[in-house]
Amino acid sequence: MSDPGPRVVRILIVDDEPGNVRVLEELLALAGYREVHSTTDPSRVEALYAQLRPDLILLDLHMPLLDGFAVMQRLSTLIDADDYLPILVLSADISRESKRGALKSIAKDFVLKPFDHAEVLARVANLLDARSLHVQLRQHGETLERGVNQRTAELAQTVDRLERAEHDLRLAQEETIHRLALAAEFRDDETSRHIERMSRSSAILADRAGKDQQECELLRLAAKMHDIGKIGIPDAVLHKPGRLTADEYRVIKTHTTIGHQILQGSRSELASTGAAFAWTHHEKVDGTGYPRGLRGEQIPLEGRIAAIADVFDALTTDRVYRPAFPLSDALSTMRDGRATHFDADLLDLFFDSLDDVLAAREGVTDAAIP
Repeated sequence: MSDPGPRVVRILIVDDEPGNVRVLEELLALAGYREVHSTTDPSRVEALYAQLRPDLILLDLHMPLLDGFAVMQRLSTLIDADDYLPILVLSADISRESKRGALKSIAKDFVLKPFDHAEVLARVANLLDARSLHVQLRQHGETLERGVNQRTAELAQTVDRLERAEHDLRLAQEETIHRLALAAEFRDDETSRHIERMSRSSAILADRAGKDQQECELLRLAAKMHDIGKIGIPDAVLHKPGRLTADEYRVIKTHTTIGHQILQGSRSELASTGAAFAWTHHEKVDGTGYPRGLRGEQIPLEGRIAAIADVFDALTTDRVYRPAFPLSDALSTMRDGRATHFDADLLDLFFDSLDDVLAAREGVTDAAIP
């Protein structure tokens, strides 16, 4: 038999015969087990278990008043479901019923009395090895769980920091876009209200067209850059109070290509979407628009949306050369452009969304910078 060596384990002996208890105590002490506790009163087992939390119980099966089966029944209500507490039953009862009954309960092994000392020590060592392995696995699991919880908490904090940083970056990016677009609008004697109204209407129409929330937000921001090319138009043309000549009108129309040139080629999805708005918001579905005379779905969705949102805002707000159209007249004018100027399906969606569009326009002021 191999020497198990000193072990820092707690063993509890439960036997109503003091002589049996002394033999087991001496045997275990000689084998190097230092924390051996015992009782001849089985009714004390529950209290001793709670006090000692033993790693192994040596239990006599037949005792007066409270036998080993009753002791195991009581212990079964105290032992955690995920715990492993080995119980070695020592009994002179050689009947199969007793052995089977003990092992069907929570006992892990069974030794007949009078027992062989070497056999008892071997079974004790085996059961304690199993207990030690269970404890190590449980501790490893708890350590792993703590590590996972810590890593999860750290990951959540990192995600939170990234989300806050992304939010701050988005706000900074949006304000930069807004102010850049506003610079172009002020050159045309307009204010930030047109940018806000037009971009909000574009987002509402995108939503009705089936775009998800993230896409709608992208289109809302990118729509603000639709007239960015006006930065490149000479003041003499941009601020001319009367009717433009044919040459001047050709110059004005270049703001679409200028805006596209400013924004194209960026790795930013927002800038590339803004480039599409800038280049195509004056295209018409019948091919008579500019700068390229695109037709139908040759015009990207950004351009078809912007055409509706931009014209509606232009018709329903005061301009230096005319007052705002009454709402009914503006809608009638836009209906006349159905399937010629405007995408017919999108225009229908816009009319269906009119209450939302008008509600989004309320409260928009010159100082409206999100």
